[in-house]
Amino acid sequence: MRTIEFNKANLSAFQDPNFVNRLEEDNLENELQEEFLNYASADYILPINNFTSALHLCMCAIDLKRGDKVICSVNSSPEFPEVVRHFDAEPIFIDIKPNSSELDFEALEEILSANKSKKLKAIIVSHVAGEILDIGKLKDIIKDRNFAIIEDATNSIGLDREKLDYISDIKVFSFDKKISNMAIVATDNELYYNRAKLLSNHGIVMEEDLHLNYLYDVIDIGCQYTVPKMDLIYSMDSLEKVSNHLNIRRKIAKQYIENFKHTRHIEVAGFQSNHSYAQFIIRVDKNRDGFAKELKKVGIETSLHYIPLHLLSYYKTKYNLKINSFPNALRNYQRVLSLPIHSMLTQDDVSYIIKNVNLIANNRD
Repeated sequence: MRTIEFNKANLSAFQDPNFVNRLEEDNLENELQEEFLNYASADYILPINNFTSALHLCMCAIDLKRGDKVICSVNSSPEFPEVVRHFDAEPIFIDIKPNSSELDFEALEEILSANKSKKLKAIIVSHVAGEILDIGKLKDIIKDRNFAIIEDATNSIGLDREKLDYISDIKVFSFDKKISNMAIVATDNELYYNRAKLLSNHGIVMEEDLHLNYLYDVIDIGCQYTVPKMDLIYSMDSLEKVSNHLNIRRKIAKQYIENFKHTRHIEVAGFQSNHSYAQFIIRVDKNRDGFAKELKKVGIETSLHYIPLHLLSYYKTKYNLKINSFPNALRNYQRVLSLPIHSMLTQDDVSYIIKNVNLIANNRD
């Protein structure tokens, strides 16, 4: 039986005969910073060893303290509230729009009306599956409030970010975790950048002796979040292929949308031109898990974006959250399923997925 993975890594960087020689280069980080400016304009770009570390440094950069508050969607990665809790600060969860994965701006305005203290330090937003959040509208909502917009910009790599790059205070991008955990922190704020850079390497500063490179001082308590050279090489290789991979995913998405728009028991959104289709989400009208099991029987892997945070044991218990506290996110969770969509899929794979999704869906009661 054939097996189609939900996500398959492209290993081309490690097939390069010059790979070992590239490991000896000293300016790889500078090369990556210059290359990344093609995908997100920022005055300062800092490679970090993984996405969670990058989020942690963002919290350090905004000087998050005990009792402070950070807003995030209840339909997001557990990494968001996790880094907030490590500062003994409090996440504030926001519901999503009905039949969507996007942050509900009306719910956000209600939360802002109820939280006017200086303890509110930031909002973390993301582009779930590659559907671009209207951050311009978000900026209008919070324009009179003094807190930071921290953007998980991962799923926007390769898209038109011209407007976005002037709105978010800090952007965090990550790469394919099957090969490299590396992330990038991008900002125009020099204070945020200097703080993050200092703490990413144990709070170490080098002494200004041009003849001795082993003299240093430690001026703060930091961590080890610097990036291995292998990750830098892989990430540069990935950036060279962003446009090609984006085009492939969009072609696959168009095929899915065209072939599923009349399929019984599942719902797909219309095609969007400024969407990265980092994931392709369908909505199943009932027994989503049963549907996923049927797909797995024929070798098609699926995934889920995401389990709402208020259903996870730690947050449910810590904040005494009820299952219906966020009804839109709950309903969304019960229906969503992500199908394989990546650059390593062949046309035969795509046709196989379409055929079996239609077959299984149309034969359901």
